[in-house]
Amino acid sequence: MSNLFWYNFLAIIGIGIAAFSIYKKKHLTELSTWIVFYLFATSITWLGEFTVLGFFSSYAYKPGVFSDPWAENLLGHLILNSTLWPGMAILVVAYSLDYKWIILISAVNVLIEYLFVQFGMYEQHWWKYYMTAVTVVLFLTIAKKWFSIINRERHGISRFITLYLVAVVIIHISFPLLLLLDKQYYSVHLTENLYRSSIIFILSYHLIETFIIVIFSYFDTRYWKAVPFVISSLGQTFLASRGILIFKDEWNLFYTIIIYAISITVIILVEKHTLKPRINKKLK
Repeated sequence: MSNLFWYNFLAIIGIGIAAFSIYKKKHLTELSTWIVFYLFATSITWLGEFTVLGFFSSYAYKPGVFSDPWAENLLGHLILNSTLWPGMAILVVAYSLDYKWIILISAVNVLIEYLFVQFGMYEQHWWKYYMTAVTVVLFLTIAKKWFSIINRERHGISRFITLYLVAVVIIHISFPLLLLLDKQYYSVHLTENLYRSSIIFILSYHLIETFIIVIFSYFDTRYWKAVPFVISSLGQTFLASRGILIFKDEWNLFYTIIIYAISITVIILVEKHTLKPRINKKLK
């Protein structure tokens, strides 16, 4: 079996765990909150990966699809960090698993990593197994505490942080896919590798842009809500005009702007319809 099969197998397990847990524990909160939390957990893993892999080349994924090692890293990251890790977070918060279960889940992750290394599907550079164990425990502990916060406190800074991290996933997800599909890339030469440079640039760009988008999504008037659409369009137009954003294979600026418009619309709808404060009606 190909390496990609096992990556997809773990992805299916992660999604299956999340779906089953949400179904069994749907009474704990609204479906929209479960979805928001899933995306929040995904965002946390993406930002962690962005740091340890993107900047410090800690390990290498080997799904066996691309010849370029950083395209391989990008694909492996998207598959596992968008499915398995948030799936584990959903499982822990849905069943309020304590530390002995979190440690067991961490041990299973280390075993999976060991098997992937032994069969050539993953390669450690300076990363060690104990780092995975510590990271899983820390991630699941934070996830458990944060879920309690957002399910209880649906206002203020905790809501903003949650929506911001969710919005990062929504605004960013299309662009690594376009990069892997060879539709567009960013010519910035931050590193020697096109895939690595493009992702470092565009995710950094999105972290700033998303902050602005989420702020304006809070406004009630349609005029202010239009500002993010204008900013995103002007930003990508500027990058294209400067030869930073490069299109390939009949892709063009219009398609990219349409993707931005869809993503921003989704973010505005998420802010409007999720994590709304509960109104406690007094009994007469």
